[in-house]
Amino acid sequence: MADWWMCMSMAPVMEVCGIYFVTDPDKLVEVTVKRMDVNCDTGGLMSFVDGWELNGMYFPTEYDHPKSMDQRINEFCNDPKMWPFSPVRKAFRSSQNAALVQYRIPISGSFTVSVRYLHNPDPCNIMVEGVAPYYTLRNRGAFRNCSLTAVFPAVMSVVGVDVGGRKDGVNYDCDRPDAVDRLEIGGSSGLDSANMDKSSTICGKSMEPGPEQGIFCGTSTARLISSGRHANQALVSVRLAEENDITLATVLCDMRRKKK
Repeated sequence: MADWWMCMSMAPVMEVCGIYFVTDPDKLVEVTVKRMDVNCDTGGLMSFVDGWELNGMYFPTEYDHPKSMDQRINEFCNDPKMWPFSPVRKAFRSSQNAALVQYRIPISGSFTVSVRYLHNPDPCNIMVEGVAPYYTLRNRGAFRNCSLTAVFPAVMSVVGVDVGGRKDGVNYDCDRPDAVDRLEIGGSSGLDSANMDKSSTICGKSMEPGPEQGIFCGTSTARLISSGRHANQALVSVRLAEENDITLATVLCDMRRKKK
């Protein structure tokens, strides 16, 4: 377990800033607020987010996380009666390998947090950090969705799959009402993978590597949807999409920045 310390001393700012944490797929993020000088009366505010937030979108989505959004976002600030320093010691733990600390400090202040990365015996939602040979998504027979998300254009390939209880090979066109259990590959401009543009919807069983799928979007995602009737799992490889991978493109998102 690594123990990291951060001490932020801020000049006045009205905007919300954030510190994004990501670690290995089989680890959780634990953040402890050791000290803070963030006054509620002047509009100061801190929050811990179980996952990532960007432009109002969240990873994991509300459909893929075991907790409600109210449970995932914890806001706090100094009690004015204890100004300028609070002896508060708050500890928060994420449900996956990604977490976020947000802060707004309109009048100069500071805070100190420590961060530890703890073993997660049952990873479900994974934020890609670096590039591994492959990543494993599994529901362990439970009624839950698991996702693998990369915040860059990626080339994805299904290395092995066993989804939906079918043993008669793999099907890359399972986007139909009777295929409740399925693996979706696709992309979106933001973190909202629940409404992503799909490259393929996969079910069945195969240990033969599938075709590479170029996801040219700001966010690339593999999403395992499970009803709880089957023990589903999928092995997915991910690599950064390069310019010459455009011939593999199966999804193209508009990644142009909007003019202000």
